[in-house]
Amino acid sequence: MEFRGSPRFRGINPIGRLGQSPRGIAMLELVLCLPLLLAVMALVINFGTVASWKVRALAASRHSVWSTRWPRNGQQMPRPDYWPSHAGMGAHGLGPLHSLDDLRVAFPVIRGPLPYGSTVNDQLLNPGRGLREGVADLERRFPLFRQLAPYRLRPETRVFSGTWDHREMGLFTTHERRIPVIYQLARAPQWLVEAYRQAALAILNAPFRPALMPLDRDDEFIGYAQRFGWPVGAPDFHPPLHRFCGLDHAVAQERVDDLVERIEGRLVPDGQGGFIRQGGVAQNIVMAFIALYQRVIQQLQQPPWNGPGAAAEILALQQRIAVLQQFLAQLQRM
Repeated sequence: MEFRGSPRFRGINPIGRLGQSPRGIAMLELVLCLPLLLAVMALVINFGTVASWKVRALAASRHSVWSTRWPRNGQQMPRPDYWPSHAGMGAHGLGPLHSLDDLRVAFPVIRGPLPYGSTVNDQLLNPGRGLREGVADLERRFPLFRQLAPYRLRPETRVFSGTWDHREMGLFTTHERRIPVIYQLARAPQWLVEAYRQAALAILNAPFRPALMPLDRDDEFIGYAQRFGWPVGAPDFHPPLHRFCGLDHAVAQERVDDLVERIEGRLVPDGQGGFIRQGGVAQNIVMAFIALYQRVIQQLQQPPWNGPGAAAEILALQQRIAVLQQFLAQLQRM
């Protein structure tokens, strides 16, 4: 039996072959793998280049659409320096986006039709209106493997251009009403306009107009307010014609009847089979003066107003309150 340490086995390498060395195999493996490694590296470089230009193209498309969005026209924002001159770049309108035409904004007051000949700018109040699209178009060759076909990038960016801005509506300031821009109201007939003008002139030229002046400029309210330093002066007893807007004659008559009722007062049951009148301009004035005199009495009972002469003034005011309370009872039975 022979062992591996014997002279016969000294020339045998680990591979099991006689007379060969493994030192040249690593170089051979590198030569075989190097083309594959270079190809992978080239693909990585191409992919990175395409990805970077895709980001630039997306930025260029956004620049195109935002630079032309109202009130810009594209002249204030020049072409980006990073975008090649031979590459395409622009923006255009796409019209309304019908998928945003929600039924919740499809009411007649917003989208029409309106009665009595009035119209509404339904496109102005369309939530999907003014859609714009920015496009950037670029065709380039790969930096490596230039024998491949060129790649093309064409990203698109969409934004809405409608903003309801007062300048876009042709208004000078935000204080101007947008109703004339949104709606075109029907014009009243000439006979109705003339009747309204004659009614306004009759009120302005009424002979009893000077007698109505104290309803909002009473001297006693103003005098006591200045004397005691109260922040509130004379109240306004004129009942306004509120909640009235439209061309419906039935609605107008209802509003006028309500105004007359608030002037004269409403009849309510008194619990004894009869009726009493509550409210009305006359009762409001009487109750306001009673409250004024009672407040003045309370003021005169406190220092420094409770000096000499305060008792006589309080007595005079109490007599006025008694007269007004009797008059108030008469008004309720009228």
